[in-house]
Amino acid sequence: MTVGPLDRSDAPAALAAWNRSAPHDPLSASLFDEKVWGDPAGLALAARQSGEVVGLAVGVLWPVPDALRGSVRLLAVVPEARRQGVATALVEALAEQLAADGAAVLRLAEAAPNYLTPGVDERYASGRAFAAARGFREIGESVNLGVDLAQDWSTEADEARLARAGVAVRRAGDGDRNRLGRLLDAHWPAWHPEADRALAAGSLHLAARDGRALAFAAHGATNAEAGWFGPMGTAPDARGLGLGAVLLRRCLSDLAARGHRRATIAWAAALSFYARAAGATVDRRFRRFERPL
Repeated sequence: MTVGPLDRSDAPAALAAWNRSAPHDPLSASLFDEKVWGDPAGLALAARQSGEVVGLAVGVLWPVPDALRGSVRLLAVVPEARRQGVATALVEALAEQLAADGAAVLRLAEAAPNYLTPGVDERYASGRAFAAARGFREIGESVNLGVDLAQDWSTEADEARLARAGVAVRRAGDGDRNRLGRLLDAHWPAWHPEADRALAAGSLHLAARDGRALAFAAHGATNAEAGWFGPMGTAPDARGLGLGAVLLRRCLSDLAARGHRRATIAWAAALSFYARAAGATVDRRFRRFERPL
């Protein structure tokens, strides 16, 4: 078995290996390309036996305030090659490089902003056992929510109420870039990359008053073809006006109009809000893992 760089010419074989190995996370060719080569700082590796791709791993640097994290965004080994040290070799090769690049810790799966899952799906029992055996400690749980889009997502009455209070709700355009940037700088600077992608795609909605952005919600910032919602946020002093629910429903209306039958609210917090505003329910549960480098 050898471990080396995953080249784009390996993509069909690597995608087939992924889809055989990760039944709860099937990828199309375009989504695979986004997850493997969507970051300039990413490192993609393949494990080969007799020239055939039997495993793959993608690592990425994840800047957080005053630090760098490393993340194993993707890790898969085909069933017949398991328990032969393939996953260990892939992870240790990524860990070595990410540590050399300055990462202090290594996490599994979660890797904002471009990620596939916010942890290890509880149904991957072998993945959880592997994490424990390789020195990772469990640091929490995360969930993905699902929303049935076969509903009425109209917001006209709420938008009229907000207009009477001086709040305009609209699909954001390039002219909103600076005011949106100020909102993000003040409260969620890490969300700039996702917001920029959604703004460019026309899939970000904004609430503003007197030229100031109060709240935003986006979809399609990552995993666009899978119908993902997020991120969204409301400035603390604007909460209680119902802005989040209106912006969420506008995004869900977009997703329904694009033919999606179900939306995913990934890495979700505020579960009660999403349940009330959209009837969201927990679709998937993940365990989060970390180890020092």
